[in-house]
Amino acid sequence: MATPTSTPRHSRSGSGAGCPACATLPICFMGCLTNESRSLLTPCVTESRFVKGDCLLREGSVAQHLSIVKLGAVLISRQCEDGHDHPVALVGRGMTLGEYAVYGHDEQISASALSAGRICRLEVTDFYRLGVVDRRFHACVQDRIVRSHGRLADWSRVMRIKGVKQRLLATLQLYAREQGGGTIRLPSHMALASLLSTTRESIGRSLRQLEISGHIVRHDRWHCEVPGTGLGATRVAGRRRKTPPGNCPLVEAGLRPSR
Repeated sequence: MATPTSTPRHSRSGSGAGCPACATLPICFMGCLTNESRSLLTPCVTESRFVKGDCLLREGSVAQHLSIVKLGAVLISRQCEDGHDHPVALVGRGMTLGEYAVYGHDEQISASALSAGRICRLEVTDFYRLGVVDRRFHACVQDRIVRSHGRLADWSRVMRIKGVKQRLLATLQLYAREQGGGTIRLPSHMALASLLSTTRESIGRSLRQLEISGHIVRHDRWHCEVPGTGLGATRVAGRRRKTPPGNCPLVEAGLRPSR
């Protein structure tokens, strides 16, 4: 596993650029803050590039930064008793990493890059130095923590679905919803195989079957669209919509978790 992104890849947000013009702001931690706090923190944002294999967060350590994924696919893993990291979720644009650092706690997951991308970082010390740690700030941090618990619960349910093709479709549906719908960049077959405990050949075969059945629309080798996962299908204000059992995201097209 590669080390976190190095200094040469960093670039400071400039005046008049950065957060105010960022397309990720509506789903970003910074977008949750008050205008005053955001104005104070924007000059402190460090945007950097990462490449496939970079370690973005390490379980068991206290992060020095609060990070927001701006672009790219990220694999979330948890260390088990055997000492190895096991994949548990796939996340991307808008995902916040390192929230526990605000309260001085060890991180409970690791995050590694599945593709090239960009990430924005804020030093935890800047929050206190600039005096932005107020009730709204804590509410924003806690909202991200609550969302992460819900996200992991969703992924846990995906893993219980029978059949590789069904699990793969549920994976792409959930990942696309987290990205706000539209076209998504597919992780490598190896990454999907590791996440779903199967083989690359099974992933390739299942993708072809899902394309033929119309459950996904392939634009090229690396990009696809998952119908029914647009903004209207996502959660609003962090609250899960109440839908009939037949409309549950994980039982669409006859997909049901194993008992």
